[in-house]
Amino acid sequence: MKSFVTAMSIALIIVIGGIAFNICINDLSDELIDTCEKITEHLNDRDFSAASKQILEMSEFIDRKKLIFASVLNHENIDEIELCVSELQGYTDSKYLVEALVRCKKLKHLFEHLPSNYRVTMHNIL
Repeated sequence: MKSFVTAMSIALIIVIGGIAFNICINDLSDELIDTCEKITEHLNDRDFSAASKQILEMSEFIDRKKLIFASVLNHENIDEIELCVSELQGYTDSKYLVEALVRCKKLKHLFEHLPSNYRVTMHNIL
C-alpha cells in the first residue's frame, strides 16, 4: 500500500509539474510572439529606432529567461534564436528593412513552435 501511495504521489507531482511547465512555455512563447509582432509593425512603419528599442527589450527578456530556455531547448536552438536576434538588431540599426523583416518572421516562427516542440507529455517522460 505504501508503494502505491508513493507511486501515485510521484505521478501527481510529474503531472502537476508538467502542466505548470507547459503553461510557462506557452506564456513565454506568447510574449515573444507579441514582441515580434510589435517589431514588425515598427519596421513596416519604418520606425527603426522604436523597433531597435523593442529588439533590445526582447533580447533582455530572453537573457532573463535563459534558465527556462536552457531547460527546454537544445543549445542549437538557443544559439539560433540569439543569432537571429543579433542579426535583427544589426539589420534594424543599419535600416535594412527586408532583411530585418525576414529575421523577425523567422523568430516568430521559432517562437510559435516552442510550445509544440518542447511540451512535457507522458511520451517525453517515458
